[in-house]
Amino acid sequence: MPTKTFLNLPQEKRAQIESAAIQEFAQKGFRCASVNAIVANSGIAKGSYYQYFSDMEDVFSHILTIARQKKLSLANELNSGNGRDVFAYLRFLFQVEILFELREPELAAIEHHAYHENKDAPDNANTPLIGGASFFNEFLVQGILADDVATWVDTKFAAQLLGAVYHLLTRQVILRLGDTAEALRSGEADIRADPLAQSLLDNLMDLLEAGLAREPAIRKDFYSK
Repeated sequence: MPTKTFLNLPQEKRAQIESAAIQEFAQKGFRCASVNAIVANSGIAKGSYYQYFSDMEDVFSHILTIARQKKLSLANELNSGNGRDVFAYLRFLFQVEILFELREPELAAIEHHAYHENKDAPDNANTPLIGGASFFNEFLVQGILADDVATWVDTKFAAQLLGAVYHLLTRQVILRLGDTAEALRSGEADIRADPLAQSLLDNLMDLLEAGLAREPAIRKDFYSK
């Protein structure tokens, strides 16, 4: 986590450093990112950087935390209430991710890098990357306990599948949305009511549910789309 020195900086200064780090990680991920590039693009001395963060892992974790907070804020904005079963909630997660990709493309790119680089827990073991393998494994375990997901599903293997779909297929959905994507980005359209977006999500959820649900033929008519 950032040092108290960083947290005590003026908001504008902190935002300048965070922006430089976001740009670097979005382009290169964690493994190829450079402290020198972050320092140069933020306009601070290299010595100052190490007063703010102990190492590259520290700043990457901080940026992932920012991404998580923004995604949770977006999820709260979209939240339509409790009572969703596991597949309805999975559909909700994909809607959040589509909007996150559209509205926060750099942060979304950083999360994708984190997923592919197996950096699954930005803060600690209790806060896994949303859409990461640990997140989806717990999600599926809860689905089995709720009798929504088949007991024969290997949750760790299925979690990798869901993670890949979450981080790769949402980009394909956005491409399929065409001009509708801009309306969703600007807020002119509501993803929950947009016919094209919901049609694509119908197809995606039918595929996932057919492979994971306890009784796919029955559950298809059970949960509300």
